[in-house]
Amino acid sequence: METVFEIRFPGEPAVECGRDKFYEQIRDTYSKVLVPRLVEGKAIAVEPYQFESEDGNYGVMLSINKLAIYCKKYEGFDLFKKETMRLVDIFGKLYKVKKLTRTGLRYINIIPFTREGEIIPLQNYLNIKIGLPESISTDFANLNLIFVSKTDSGSITTRIEPAISYDRSHEVIILDFDYAREKDLNFSSISQYLNESHQHTKYLFEELITDGYKKVMKGEIV
Repeated sequence: METVFEIRFPGEPAVECGRDKFYEQIRDTYSKVLVPRLVEGKAIAVEPYQFESEDGNYGVMLSINKLAIYCKKYEGFDLFKKETMRLVDIFGKLYKVKKLTRTGLRYINIIPFTREGEIIPLQNYLNIKIGLPESISTDFANLNLIFVSKTDSGSITTRIEPAISYDRSHEVIILDFDYAREKDLNFSSISQYLNESHQHTKYLFEELITDGYKKVMKGEIV
């Protein structure tokens, strides 16, 4: 599973001009520096620098209006939150960012699967029922599904689609959640927003996956 937590804020020149100050605070852990490439039609200031750990598992993206922390091999929310809040605390002490325009927590789940003939056996992995006219088969050889669910304080975008694994050895189902808040956000409440985002995405994930796949995840079924 891959995870990203992002905060966006009104453009702050102090972040752009003083990026080296942030790097000095984290360089022992995030020694690799990846500079943005110039993208036609986009201001270079909004393209983030990346500071990455030597093993490439954890990283930080920083631009004039965005801070994001990502993890490519997720080892649980407690560890991810601890490192995220450590980096947020460093950022908060260096720059005078008070208001936020958006927070977002994204989980990208990878579910390996084996086709039954040419069909993706979604019912073995996900609790999804798609209502179509009787004349249209729901035995899907391919599927690309996106839906947005509203919550009391934000929204969660869910994407489901098949793909080839990174090592190209098998097929997988991508189950991608992106929980976002965009109203009445303060820098001082980031911990609360992160907890809320996690709770909503965890609940949706547990509701979507089948009991059978839960047993696979626990190692009860091979």
